[in-house]
Amino acid sequence: MRNRLRRSDRGYGRSGSARGLVLVQLGTCLLGLAFILSLWASADRATSLPWFIIAMFGVLLVLLFTGRPRSFLARRITALRVIYFFVACDLLALVATLLTSNWQSSKLPWLDRLFTVLPSIRSLPYSWAQQGLAANQTGGLLAVLTAFVAVLATSPSPFADRGTKKAKSYRAATVVLAVVSAGVVYMTGSRAALVGLVIAVLVNLVIRSTRWIWVWTGGLAAALAGLAISRRLLPLAHALVYDEALSTKLVARLDIWVSSLKAIEDNFFTGIGIGTFNKIIPVRYPYQTVGLSFDVSQSHNLFLDVAVSTGIPGLIGLLLLFAGVVLMAARALHGDLVARLVALGVLASMTAFVVYGLTDSMAFSRPTSFIIWLWPCALALVQPRSSGERTTT
Repeated sequence: MRNRLRRSDRGYGRSGSARGLVLVQLGTCLLGLAFILSLWASADRATSLPWFIIAMFGVLLVLLFTGRPRSFLARRITALRVIYFFVACDLLALVATLLTSNWQSSKLPWLDRLFTVLPSIRSLPYSWAQQGLAANQTGGLLAVLTAFVAVLATSPSPFADRGTKKAKSYRAATVVLAVVSAGVVYMTGSRAALVGLVIAVLVNLVIRSTRWIWVWTGGLAAALAGLAISRRLLPLAHALVYDEALSTKLVARLDIWVSSLKAIEDNFFTGIGIGTFNKIIPVRYPYQTVGLSFDVSQSHNLFLDVAVSTGIPGLIGLLLLFAGVVLMAARALHGDLVARLVALGVLASMTAFVVYGLTDSMAFSRPTSFIIWLWPCALALVQPRSSGERTTT
């Protein structure tokens, strides 16, 4: 009976993996087609072209890793190397955030002194370095990558069979990196990034202990009910939005979203083109409360922004890609420890990305959006390693 269950589980896992690969490939191809159509329809093709090239490179990368070369690549790029890659990306994002961010003192005034002593490329005598990168964007990418590292820091070490010393060194390194990165995410002042990171960690804990899901859900509901009854929920929300009134921020977001919806209605199939948001929306679909002097480079919502820039086909392609990534991750959770770590890390990373994207966005007109293509590539590499019997954590 047990053997039959295991065979059934393996059969289900293989079919789930196959469905995930199909959805990823279908969504990627649909996104590629949407990118081509959006470039054709773009009012400023010179602006859209560089982002189109980056996006199409991501499309080709996913099709390569999920296509016929997948087994060949998986034999040479092990799951452990995938983990090393994401850890290196988080470390690089941490350094880049510290060196390139345009720190907004209005968000965290008590950190002004720290901001002034941090080394920055903005001090270089070059015009391209003066402005720096938006702290919201650097914080968003760092939160997405830190979610992956947080999974490693709270999971069993893949080096447990290679000696206690190496396992302890691995645990210490991942814990320090996760804590420092989370602290820098807070320093950026990006509330969306911080909330995304926290929810990603909580989701990871729930996935790893599904038997306790009702306890987690009940505890969260009880905590929210207690805050609401004690009338502390609204002050807590205002404390999170500390640099301006909550109503002001909500009105500004709604204003941008309404203009975005009008643009989607008029450019349903092709979108307006990647990277042209601030050139098209204020002119054709003017805001009601947001001033023209305010640089709005994207819709401040992941799904609206994709639909605005690439049309509804692009949005459908992204949703199919995400669904395929979830199915592939679910299959990898039945594999060995390292494959499970990659799967949990990708799920946590994608959770942070989506939560962050509800009120902000890593638009396709930003290099940070390239993380989307790395998830299916990483999961494609660990699929062959998870073809054995189901194991438990």
